[in-house]
Amino acid sequence: LDRSYGSVTSVAHCSRSPAGVGGAPPADTDDAAGAQGSELVAIGFSSGAFALYEMPGFVMVHSLSISDQHVTTSAINPTGEWLAFGCASHGQLIVWEWASETYVLKQQGHFNSEVNALAFSAAGAVIATGGNDGKVKLWDASSGFCFVTFSEHVAPVTDIAFVPHGRAFVSCSLDGSVRAFDLVRYRNFQTFATPSPAQLTCVAVDPAGEVVTAGSLDTLCVYVWSMQSAQLLEQLSGHAKPLSALAFGGPSGSILASASWDGTVRLWDFVSQKARSDVLKHSTDVLALAFNHDGSLLCTSTLDGQLSLWDVEMAEQVGTIDGRKDVLGGKSAGSRVSANNNSANQSFRAVSFSADGELLLAAGNSKYACMYDVKHRALLKRYQLSHNASLDGVLDQLDSRKMTDAGSLDLIDDETDEAMRARRGKGDWSLPGVRSGEHSKRTARPAVRATDIRFSPDGTAWAAATSEGLVLYSLDEQLLFDPTALEMDITPAAIRRALKQGEHLRALLMALRLNEADVLHTTFEAIPLEQVTLVARAVPQLHLPRLLQLVAAEVGGSVHLGFVLTWAGALMREHHAYIQQNPTSCLVSLRAVHKGVQSHYDDLSRLSSNNAHMLDFLCALSPAEL
Repeated sequence: LDRSYGSVTSVAHCSRSPAGVGGAPPADTDDAAGAQGSELVAIGFSSGAFALYEMPGFVMVHSLSISDQHVTTSAINPTGEWLAFGCASHGQLIVWEWASETYVLKQQGHFNSEVNALAFSAAGAVIATGGNDGKVKLWDASSGFCFVTFSEHVAPVTDIAFVPHGRAFVSCSLDGSVRAFDLVRYRNFQTFATPSPAQLTCVAVDPAGEVVTAGSLDTLCVYVWSMQSAQLLEQLSGHAKPLSALAFGGPSGSILASASWDGTVRLWDFVSQKARSDVLKHSTDVLALAFNHDGSLLCTSTLDGQLSLWDVEMAEQVGTIDGRKDVLGGKSAGSRVSANNNSANQSFRAVSFSADGELLLAAGNSKYACMYDVKHRALLKRYQLSHNASLDGVLDQLDSRKMTDAGSLDLIDDETDEAMRARRGKGDWSLPGVRSGEHSKRTARPAVRATDIRFSPDGTAWAAATSEGLVLYSLDEQLLFDPTALEMDITPAAIRRALKQGEHLRALLMALRLNEADVLHTTFEAIPLEQVTLVARAVPQLHLPRLLQLVAAEVGGSVHLGFVLTWAGALMREHHAYIQQNPTSCLVSLRAVHKGVQSHYDDLSRLSSNNAHMLDFLCALSPAEL
């Protein structure tokens, strides 16, 4: 082995025998000893590189560096065409086709960090998340794939809010900046800065999309900027402790509510250009707030587990939901109190109203998310966000024999010097007691909790940012998470066989899943014109955005313009409802189709005009002049 790659961290092998191609069980990935007699062995190294060797001569046939951290796990499909690698420290998953040197799948979450905030787009098709790694990611709500990552922030992202028109969103960070991102060109088009260094914890955009506000952790102020000019318009002060949440509401959407750890919620009226005198006082710190659909009702969450409902117009409390018992659940490793009595630090950190204002979701420092009926102030259901027993607070009962006077044995670091040196030899430089960041200890148990929770705009789904990442619940039974949509038998040869057998829909779906440009183009043009409408009608909505991208590309480059326009018309007729509900994922492709058609129209118009003038000239000539 080449020692420049570092130490071996993972091994996978497979045999490319004829029997293994047709449906052999997945290759074992336990150790290198089982690889004897195999034809291919993939080895991952601590440097983030991997190498593919051919047996029995142990000849290197391929190598690639895929990360700057060690490769945690690896696997090879039975035919030996695809290699899969995972990097735990980066939350990275890669499927690599080594023969063509192309990525089949490449996904990465918020690596080694917690997701702090989330927000739904106006149509609910896109979810934006921000994490402690300073990244902002956009996720497709239907497929679960991350398709855009923004890295402009240099500190943890604390809150995200979409602009009401849905074509942009803003994020705030502890680096003291608020950044606005464009969902059409996927760029940071505006940056809002504070006059003095400040750590921003919350952000909100007014219903007109003209004003951006952010609350501070250290200066205790609310900053107000103009969306168009990024100019600081006003600096609101009045809170005595750090701000925790901001939201716009009220009958006309002009009232800004700011929550703070000082136990108050202040209402600022942006129509009259002055702060309202109404201050909603609470008995303890206010952690979160949310307006209902018409802005007439405000819900606030406090540190004691209470949910308070306020009439915005009258500035009066109209109801209370006692959530202290509802949020209980799970026993911490260091707690000496039972799960049912452990009310310390049990509170809701995020609240959200449904689209009709009848339901209220709340989640926080617990494994449960609670759904309440607003009218009757009653708990409808508790959702357990995680069943992962490796997280602290998931189990209701722990082994009491591990509890000592010094605390739980699970929390005591008893690593020997020899074990530490062996671990660092494999590239693990974690330090004792560090629970997050580059040197965090791998055996540390993060606590289960939810940092944010939101209803989708149509009320058919809701999402929560948890210790394990982003979780999505939906009423749509057809919304099934398909992480790869790939099968081992999807090859160019299989696609050609399907076309010869007349299975045009199956061939097109396999080509979309394989996602090779040449194969996809050939399959697209091989479908007969009379079958276009039937195939377009049967295409699953999961593949519709990719198919629209293909049609848009073909409009500009294909010589079969009538065939391509038939495809475009069939897709828009058969899937018009999906396109209207998911404009973000389809808008770019539809604009490209329109641009291509307009370009062809302009070319034909010029050609027709020139021909018309030429024909008039020829008709005016006498036979002798001809």
